Amino acid sequence: MTDREVIRCIRKGEREKALRFLYREFPKVRALIVSSGCNEVLATEIFNDSLLILVEKIQNPKFELSSKLSTYLYGINRFLVKNELRKQQRTVELEWSDTLILSENDLGYDREKEEKLRKMEQTLQLISERCREIFRLFYFERKSMEEIAGKLDYASVNSAKTQKYKCLEQAYKLSLKTTSHESIA
Repeated sequence: MTDREVIRCIRKGEREKALRFLYREFPKVRALIVSSGCNEVLATEIFNDSLLILVEKIQNPKFELSSKLSTYLYGINRFLVKNELRKQQRTVELEWSDTLILSENDLGYDREKEEKLRKMEQTLQLISERCREIFRLFYFERKSMEEIAGKLDYASVNSAKTQKYKCLEQAYKLSLKTTSHESIA
């Protein structure tokens, strides 16, 4: 399969065939990731994430391939490994041959957004289980307040709305605490 055929398949929605072809690169990429200091499980996760990023990039009509597709895939993996090692506060110089040097901008990576998401995740770990469930149903599953009231056995929709409001207040206060603790540390 050529690079153009892979791109054409992905754009036509025939991802399985294209991904099966791209997965042939996994053994080489896994070896490079593991040699960089990551374990096998993380190597698999990083490679799968790189495939998702690649598919997103290809689906963008403005995407133009300026290298071999495998080189582009290696570059994405290289960036993700560096990012993972940065998260683990480790630095390893990655010397991968035949890779395209990609910047955070090339991948649509936003460090500030990543930091906000990390803080939000910390806050969600601190709120009550009940609040997490309300947020999950409302924000992630897009359930209506009527459905949430029924599912969580609230006496009325207004009770569920009040509880959601209290949960938002709780999350906001906790986020302020975690932010102030981080700036002190």
